[in-house]
Amino acid sequence: MSKFIGRRGTLLVAKESSRGTATTANGFWVPRSTISFDDKVETAREDEALGKIADSDNLFVTQKMANGEIESNLDDKLLGIFLTSLFGSSPVTTGSGTYTHTYSVNNSNQHQSLSLLYQDPDTARLYPLSVVDSFKITVEQNALVMFAVGFMSRGGKQWTAQTADFTGLGNKFLHQHLVLKTADTVAGLGAATGISVKSLELTINTNAMTDSVLGTVEPEDILNQQFSVEGTLTLNKEDETYRELMLSGNKKAMSISFNRASNSQFNMTLPRVDFTEWEQDRTLNSIVSQTINFKGNYDATNGLDIISACTLVNTFSGTGY
Repeated sequence: MSKFIGRRGTLLVAKESSRGTATTANGFWVPRSTISFDDKVETAREDEALGKIADSDNLFVTQKMANGEIESNLDDKLLGIFLTSLFGSSPVTTGSGTYTHTYSVNNSNQHQSLSLLYQDPDTARLYPLSVVDSFKITVEQNALVMFAVGFMSRGGKQWTAQTADFTGLGNKFLHQHLVLKTADTVAGLGAATGISVKSLELTINTNAMTDSVLGTVEPEDILNQQFSVEGTLTLNKEDETYRELMLSGNKKAMSISFNRASNSQFNMTLPRVDFTEWEQDRTLNSIVSQTINFKGNYDATNGLDIISACTLVNTFSGTGY
């Protein structure tokens, strides 16, 4: 065993062809900024009275699993593998040279599973049946766009170390590539003018859970539950639009896009968004700004899902998504 800095650890994510069957085939190496993903346990403590004042005399491990989060820059090729588990199934891929990967929310509770391989100078450990629990995009001024992915999985298994390859990540999205629009309807988004946003945070949760059963220490399955989309945006206060949206409860369609080039794009459409918790920042020597929270909803009137459209455009053919 040796001492080493965190930079020497590497992470690979691969789509499982069979749920819970560990694999590294066609995987993607993730140049993560931070990682908190690791093994965890549930325990039962023996605390019967044995004629002593000691409050415990034994501990038993009753469940082994793993969970945690990784954070990385938003790369147009790497992003696709995470969207596959987040939305629940592989995209429909079209094109040649430049490919469009179209994702739809899979209305099931067994979204596509992944295998995660983490390795460092001392060990290599693979985590099968990994499911995306949360996905957050953060856009700040003068910065790379960041995303954080939370996972739940079965416990780690010793694995053969693989040779990391970070040569095919694709393009990174920057703050200037964001285009955010709102309109009364989805049809109106195309002609709408982009909003001058100061910062954006978008969070999608699948609310994953371990499906634990008697007779085994490992979860039988990792299930996703309710699917939610919410976020926060900040902009200069130039009118009362967002205050009135909060007070009235009126809904808007919203599009969130990252457009780097014709072959490097990421687009999502939320057909029915409500707005809450509007606040002003009236610091004396700063331009007055406003922050407002938004939440996506299923559009029952038009039969549109909570994310009605999602496309990823890049130069990757899709093998591995």
